[in-house]
Amino acid sequence: MKNLVTELLLKLAQKEEESQNLAAQVEMLEQVITEMLRNMAWSDRQILLRQIEGALAGVNPVPAFMTTLHNAGESVSKRFD
Repeated sequence: MKNLVTELLLKLAQKEEESQNLAAQVEMLEQVITEMLRNMAWSDRQILLRQIEGALAGVNPVPAFMTTLHNAGESVSKRFD
């Protein structure tokens, strides 16, 4: 029984680490795209955001990072235009 509990705890720790790694990758992707948006003309930003939204239209539900990116694109537009 102790071996089973130990094995389950190890698997849980492994899954937690994988989850943290994935969250870090998503955060980095958000930062990269936000920086890309900052360096693009307003019209190009809008086109890119529409293309991403279109690509994710079939994904249910829309990932939270897409809302973050859309909001970032809007705030970048207001700041730099």
